[in-house]
Amino acid sequence: MTIFDVDSHIADLIQRIQVYALPRRIRMKEFYVNFDALKSGRCTRVQFGRALDMAGIRVSDMEVELLADHFTQCGPQAQKPQVVNYDRFCKIIDEAFNADTSLGNTQGRESPTSSMMGMSMTSFVPRATQDEDRMMHIMHRLAALCKSRGIVFKYQFTDVDRSPVASPSNVNPRRGGKVTVSQFKRLFPFKKELPEDDVECIIQRYMTDGGDVHFQAIHNDISEVLSPEPPPFPRSDLYLKADPTNWDHMSLNPIRKIQAKVVEKRLRLNEYFQDFDALRKGFCTAGQLKTILSMLNLEKDVDRNDFNHLVEAYAREDGLFCYALFCRDVDAAFAIPGLEKEPLSVTTMPDPSTTAPARRNKQCLTPSRKLKINELEDKLRCWIRTRRILMKPMFKDMDRAHKGVVSRNQFGRVMGMLGLELDQMELALLCGVYCDRGNHNDFNYVDFIKACDPPVEDEEVAMSQMCAPFQDHSPSKYFNGARVHPLDRCGSPLIC
Repeated sequence: MTIFDVDSHIADLIQRIQVYALPRRIRMKEFYVNFDALKSGRCTRVQFGRALDMAGIRVSDMEVELLADHFTQCGPQAQKPQVVNYDRFCKIIDEAFNADTSLGNTQGRESPTSSMMGMSMTSFVPRATQDEDRMMHIMHRLAALCKSRGIVFKYQFTDVDRSPVASPSNVNPRRGGKVTVSQFKRLFPFKKELPEDDVECIIQRYMTDGGDVHFQAIHNDISEVLSPEPPPFPRSDLYLKADPTNWDHMSLNPIRKIQAKVVEKRLRLNEYFQDFDALRKGFCTAGQLKTILSMLNLEKDVDRNDFNHLVEAYAREDGLFCYALFCRDVDAAFAIPGLEKEPLSVTTMPDPSTTAPARRNKQCLTPSRKLKINELEDKLRCWIRTRRILMKPMFKDMDRAHKGVVSRNQFGRVMGMLGLELDQMELALLCGVYCDRGNHNDFNYVDFIKACDPPVEDEEVAMSQMCAPFQDHSPSKYFNGARVHPLDRCGSPLIC
C-alpha cells in the first residue's frame, strides 16, 4: 500500500467517524480522559482502540493501527507507551460539528454535514421491493402524516434506543438507530392511518441482517422529503361579518357625541388642553388632540372619521387645532357663556336627553318595521295584562351586575320561562328596538318593561312619592311667615 493510499484510507476513516459522531452528538474526548490521569493529551495504542470501541465505533484492528500510527507523537515529551496523541484526534473529529472547518473540506472532500444532507447518516442501505411505486406512495404518505401532525419519527423510538438502564428488551446497542420488529409495531405512531400491510412493507424494506428495523434510516428518508422549515404557526384570524345595520351614531355629529360624554363624566376639557399650550394661545396639534382624547377615555367613542371631521372643522390654515372654540362648543351643553353678566338669569340642569347620545346607540328602523314592532308590542301588552305577570324579577335574576341589560339569548330564555315562546323573527324585531348599546346582543329590558308592562298612574305617583325626599307640610313653630317666635327652655313660645 502506497503512502497516497494510506492517507486516503485514513481520511475515509476519519470521515466515517465524523459521520457517526455528528448525529449522535458524541464527544470523543470523554472516552479518553479516564486513560490520561496526567492530562497530557496522549494514551497508549491499546487505550486508543479501547476508547473507540467504548464510543460504539466499529473499526477493524488494522484500521485502529493505521489511526494510531497516524496520530503517534514523536519527541522528548512523548514517552512510551503513551505516544498516541488522542487530543489532536478528538479535535479533528469535533470539527464535524462546524460545517465550515471540517476535515473533509481541507482535503477536497465532502464535509460530513453535507454528506449527511445528501444521503443517509448511516451505512445501512434499504432493501429493494417488488413494487417500488407502492413503497414510494407509503413513504410519501408517512412523510405527509409526520408533517401535518408535527411528529418527529425517530423520537417515537428513543425511549427504547437510548435507555441507559440494562434490560433484556434492549437487545440492540445504545443509540444504534435500530429496534426489534415487535418494538417497532408497538411504538409506530400511525396505526390507525396506515393499514397493517403497509406497515409490513416498511418493516421488510428497512429490516437489517440481524432481523431488526432501522428506524433511523426511515427518519432520514422522511427528512429528505420534508422541508427543513418549521411548520407554520397555527392561527385563528378574526373575520367579522359585514353588518348592514344603520346606527344612530353613524349620522350623529361628533360634537354632539362628545358633549354627551363630557356631561355624563363631568369633564372639563380646557384644563387638559392648557397643559399642551404653555403660551395660552388656544391652539394645539392634531396629535395632542388625539392624546387628550385618550387621556379622557374618549378615543373609543370617536372613530377615525369623527376625528378627521373634528380636525377639519376646527383647524386653521397651518393645520393647528383651535381647542378654544372646540371647548366652547362642547361646554355649551351645560354652561352658558357670559352667565356672570346676567345675575337674574335662571339655568336648568342637564336632563337625561343631554346624555342620551352617550348612553344609547339605537338602530335606524324603516316605517314598515316599526309598524310590525308596534303590533308585536300590543300583542305582548295584552298577553301580560291578561295573565298579570310580573316580569322584572325574572330579568333581575339574569342581570347580576345590575346594568339594566341582558343578552339576547337570556331575553329569549326569560320569555320562554314566562310561557311566551318567541320565534326568531319576533325576537329580531324586538332586538332591533331594545338593543340600544350599539350591538345586537345587549337587550335593554328596563325600557322593554316600561313599554310592554307600564305601571298604573296611581302606582307611579306612589312610587315617586316614596322615592322623593321627606316633606313636612305642618306649620312651623318658629316662623309664621312674618316674624320669628323665640322659644323658652321648655320649647314654648315666649310672650313678648
